[in-house]
Amino acid sequence: MKNFPLLLCCLALTACSSVSVIEERENVALTPKSAPAELFVCPFEVSKDARFDVAPPRGKEDARIEVGRNIVEGVLTRGDRWIAPTKVLDKGQNWPRKGILVEGAVIRAEQGSRALRIGIGFGLGRTHLDTTVSVFNLEASAKKPWLTFKTTGGSNMEPGIVAGLVAPPAVVVPVLASIAGGAVSTVSKSHKGVTQDAKRTGRAIVAAIHDSLASKGMVKRKAWPKRIGTLGTPIGQLNVPTID
Repeated sequence: MKNFPLLLCCLALTACSSVSVIEERENVALTPKSAPAELFVCPFEVSKDARFDVAPPRGKEDARIEVGRNIVEGVLTRGDRWIAPTKVLDKGQNWPRKGILVEGAVIRAEQGSRALRIGIGFGLGRTHLDTTVSVFNLEASAKKPWLTFKTTGGSNMEPGIVAGLVAPPAVVVPVLASIAGGAVSTVSKSHKGVTQDAKRTGRAIVAAIHDSLASKGMVKRKAWPKRIGTLGTPIGQLNVPTID
């Protein structure tokens, strides 16, 4: 157990909730030639074959609609700042002829167990939220996407209260700091869970589009999307070593 302190420290530093972008594809022939004037987002719906286990929020009737709405909300909070003025298209509304348009679907949403996340943590009772996303450069094509990717995320490996009881003195402080930012906040903020995962997913979607535009010099770099095995920093993405 000589590596136990190191393991706990690493978990405490890397265990926060996060959303990663995976399986990215780009049709270079449909790449925008200049910075987009507008960004549009369609309502996200839960696919018919999705793994969905989310109870409806208090006062809400349909958890599926609520999850999709929160993803769109996440897009709106970053779209204006990182890409272009952002608008939501109503379901069935005709697509514009210019601009960038985002549509997608939820393929997995599981709320997990809040009690296990608070009490034990380290992945027990974690939430999950996965989506599939298509991004269209409408001026080039409204049928073939310019970008496609998936997002995957959840509450990850953040430690619960029990970590503070078993950790050696040398790692009590960083572990408790992580608890304060994770498990304890879960007690005080009842909305933490799939709702926050959905909003975080929306922000990750914007970050992925922004990354593609910024890498081509069309917009000023303001963020990096999170990718599995990497850590976004102000100076770029760094590879994250595995824990042996």
